[in-house]
Amino acid sequence: MSAEPGLRVMAVRPAPAVQTIRMDRAMCCEPLELEYLYTVLTDPQRGPTHTVALWDGLIERGSPLSTARRLGAEVVLFTAHITNIPAVLTMARAMKRDLRPPPKIFVGGVHAEVLPEHLFDPAIDGVLFADALNGIARLLQRVARGEPFQDLPGCAFPGVDGAWRKNPGPLLEPAALPTPKRPMMADHGDRYKTMYFQPCASVKTAFGCPGPCTFCFCARMHGGGYGPRPIPAVVDEIAALDAPCVFIVDDNFLTTPERVAEFCAAMRERGVSKRLIAYGTADFVARHPERMAELRDVGLEALIVGFEFVTDTELEAVRKRARADDNTAAIACCKALDIELFSLFMANPAWRHGDFARMAWWIVRQGLCFATFSTLTVLPGTTLARQQAAAQDAPLPPAEDLWRYDLLRLHQQPSHMSTASFYLWLFLLYMLPGLRLRTGFTILRRYGLWGGVRFVVESAWTGIEFLGKLWRWR
Repeated sequence: MSAEPGLRVMAVRPAPAVQTIRMDRAMCCEPLELEYLYTVLTDPQRGPTHTVALWDGLIERGSPLSTARRLGAEVVLFTAHITNIPAVLTMARAMKRDLRPPPKIFVGGVHAEVLPEHLFDPAIDGVLFADALNGIARLLQRVARGEPFQDLPGCAFPGVDGAWRKNPGPLLEPAALPTPKRPMMADHGDRYKTMYFQPCASVKTAFGCPGPCTFCFCARMHGGGYGPRPIPAVVDEIAALDAPCVFIVDDNFLTTPERVAEFCAAMRERGVSKRLIAYGTADFVARHPERMAELRDVGLEALIVGFEFVTDTELEAVRKRARADDNTAAIACCKALDIELFSLFMANPAWRHGDFARMAWWIVRQGLCFATFSTLTVLPGTTLARQQAAAQDAPLPPAEDLWRYDLLRLHQQPSHMSTASFYLWLFLLYMLPGLRLRTGFTILRRYGLWGGVRFVVESAWTGIEFLGKLWRWR
């Protein structure tokens, strides 16, 4: 057991960028990334036992700066998605300027894993992009001992000349992932939800995604590969949870029928009873209905599916494995099994009015109750971005503009209509499922009376916020 003195550490999940729509009204996920940090930094087997405070911007009030000052934080850790990057840099600069002594500041998370260069800033002391959990434990051990750390693998650090150097490092080993302590879930469990699943814990069963979709950032994570955890460890973790609901937060849980069958068998053998929601793909659902029936039997009640488009031409263009017939078959399968679908679609800036009308009519014909719509966006780091860069010699977008990559805003003028018309079509598509009487009955069934009323009010407000923010920050 370590007797070394530790550091006062603050780990931060930033609040959503003010320019973006706050989807946490519907989905406020347990901050699993913060809890994994807490787990490794308070483990005496990994070195000094640090004093760790967690700050979740989805539920906290106030400022990370004032909290860091009150705690006397010696180290501040940020985890961030692409739209958080400008705020992280702003907060880091303020902490370096206003706190005495200034803390060491390190950043990790999904964006840092693929594009650490966006965080190369004088206010940042290091970026962790590979095997970050082991890396942060080793890094803070050296900081606590006053030892140099610029050679640590899987990290990027500035040199004395200000130039940054990336040290290659190994990928995270999924089988070695520790079971996370869950202090945020213990203290604020009633705040964490996924749609009508509340309280809802989060479980990660794999890293990366084996799908070939050109627009998807997830496919570039974990070194562009796929790293599944052993199913027995996953089921052990789920069985030990106090929360009645579990969100499997893999980028795609439905990767192979063999792995799904193993999961279902382990859940049955352990007698685990949880209400499950997960991400999946239309092609898996359509082509493996027997596996979906098994999942339903072990607790799967809802599935988030990225359908994206409804024509074979558009699906092929972004290298989706599913085809239009898979989409309709997946919807029919989920309806037959009473698995609620939360459907994700995209609108292409090259669309004409007729393309929007076709999508709207398809949504009506399929009878979907829950659907969201985004703009086909060339996210930095994706295959689509590399294709565009090769064609146009396009540089990385500046870090201060990354809040714009919220999957709603246009990054180019629509080809066949005004920007206002494009956004109005998106708004219409978003509101369309709610205009059906059947949707009202489904909301009452899933949410209950008062939960349903709240959901309707919050959805209407989100629609208004959508138009207002897109207009103000265009």
